[in-house]
Amino acid sequence: MAFDDDLLAELDELGDDVADESMDAGDAGAPAQPNEHVAAGPTSADISALGEASNSGRIDEEHEAFIGQVVSTAASVFSIAQHAQSSELSALLDEIAQSQAVPAEHKKIIGRVEDDPDYRLVLRANEMSAAVAGEILVVHRFLLDHYKTRFPELETLVRSPVDYARTVKAIGDAADLSRVGLAGILPNATQMVVTVTGSTTSGRQLAADELQRVDEAADCLLGLSQ
Repeated sequence: MAFDDDLLAELDELGDDVADESMDAGDAGAPAQPNEHVAAGPTSADISALGEASNSGRIDEEHEAFIGQVVSTAASVFSIAQHAQSSELSALLDEIAQSQAVPAEHKKIIGRVEDDPDYRLVLRANEMSAAVAGEILVVHRFLLDHYKTRFPELETLVRSPVDYARTVKAIGDAADLSRVGLAGILPNATQMVVTVTGSTTSGRQLAADELQRVDEAADCLLGLSQ
């Protein structure tokens, strides 16, 4: 998920002061690692740490193992995607839109930077961005694990989580992929490879409950990525 660059850039300079204080308070250079103990389910801090690592391109084997552990213990996709059905995300996006609607010249900082409403909004947006990025990674793995029963080769052909989810929604449990419309989802060359590979896939048709889990996961990932 990407928050509007204009809003973040508008307050980037304001954030420098507080960022410097945070650097002094601890080792900001140390990579965030999720909690290893996820038997009771991942915490929001675990998912945010994962998202921060993803946003900075620092996903390593430990993060991958964490994602696998979370997915393997998940009863449903909604148990690992707390923001998918939460009003918190939509409310925050509404606040961002309202802030952007106010001309910059009408905004004045009175008092401490940390008390400025727009600055606090940016902090919340950054926190939400990390949480959503972490959830997208986990939901993507959940979708991969459940759809590989139908089309295991697809994950090597379509790498992007969003494109993968859109492709899964288009194909579903269709037996004849030549009749599936992938235009607008995948490049022409990839469409052809997916169609040909799908005709000889080692996967099988999905049961109704399996297809429902797949649909839920694809919808969830697409909703988080908007």
